[in-house]
Amino acid sequence: MEYVVSAVVEKRLGALPVAADFSRRLDVAGIIDRLCPGRETAHVTHGQVIEVLVANRLTAPAPLWRVDDWAREWAVEDVFGIEPELLNDDRLGRALDAIAPHLQEISDSVGARAIGEFGIDVATMHWDMTVRHEALSDRAGMEGPRRSAVAAVGYELRAV
Repeated sequence: MEYVVSAVVEKRLGALPVAADFSRRLDVAGIIDRLCPGRETAHVTHGQVIEVLVANRLTAPAPLWRVDDWAREWAVEDVFGIEPELLNDDRLGRALDAIAPHLQEISDSVGARAIGEFGIDVATMHWDMTVRHEALSDRAGMEGPRRSAVAAVGYELRAV
């Protein structure tokens, strides 16, 4: 008997399914897409891009650059249904620019969704919203004009 292996594809899975499930339960993409609609001709929505970006930050916290390479190595297409080529630096920048003016609304909506989805008792709690801004710079190997981009939105909700 002879076996022939024509191709072997190996991709990291890690916590991507967990990140995707939480993101969907919190309706992150839906909330963002309602507040920040994109072009109808876009292959992926701003919300879909941000969902993947959150998963990227959770699984491979590194400089926000060449996320498409990370997506090729990880099972992003299998878990999120988005081709890595659609997650290039320019597309990430457009999504981050789109959500920047709506961060408070997004965080409020996602927080409210978390309270309802996970049955969090809000009688006594501490709500700490932090936002980190990073600038694309020459130090990161980027050329061209500098522009600020929202790199991560951190949420901490503790019931006391």
